[in-house]
This record gives sequence, structure tokens and C-alpha cells, in this order.
Amino acid sequence: MRKVLVVEDEPLIRLTAIGALEDAGFTVLEAGSADDAMDIISEEAIHFLFTDIQMPGVLSGVDLAHEVHQRFPDAGILVVSGRLTPADFDLPPNAQFVSKPYRFDDIARRLKSMAA
Repeated sequence: MRKVLVVEDEPLIRLTAIGALEDAGFTVLEAGSADDAMDIISEEAIHFLFTDIQMPGVLSGVDLAHEVHQRFPDAGILVVSGRLTPADFDLPPNAQFVSKPYRFDDIARRLKSMAA
């Protein structure tokens, strides 16, 4: 089963994403910040990262995306933001940007297409 790490500081959004991705057949890990996500990826390998950019803590979602790319070069990465655009930051080569608002079924489809 493909494992995705969902990183979102808004609990309702995070829980909705988890439900949609589990319904789509993914095994889901969760974190409320990029800092917490770093603890998870130090213990577990992941196939996908779905992360917001702006969150509390030292690290941003972009920092996390680069770290995931370095540790798991084949991992698919989706980075989302409602305030920033791709011109505002530098994503790793395998990452895609999604603007908020988005549909959770679209996120699941994008992750599945990355696995193909």
C-alpha cells in the first residue's frame, strides 16, 4: 500500500484530507507542522508528501519538500498554498503546486497519477 504523509496545521482540513486519501486506498500518516513531519520521516519511509506551505514552526512546507526529495528521491510531492504562488519559492524537481481551494478527490487523483 502506498504511504502518504499529510502535513497541514488546520485540523479540519487535515482530517478531511486523511479521510479522502484513505478512501482512495492510501495509507496515511499525519503531522500538524513540518517540524513534526521531520520526526515522522526520520522513522518511516513515505511514497508521497501532501503539505501546506505556511505552518507554525521553524520549517516551511517548502523546506519539508526539499528534505523529502533528498531522503526519498522517488516520492511524489504536492505542495499547496492559498497565499503564495510557485514564483514565490523554489520546489524540488518532482514537486507539483496546487492552489487553494482544491478538491480532495483531485488531490487523490494527482497522487495516483504520480505513482503511475
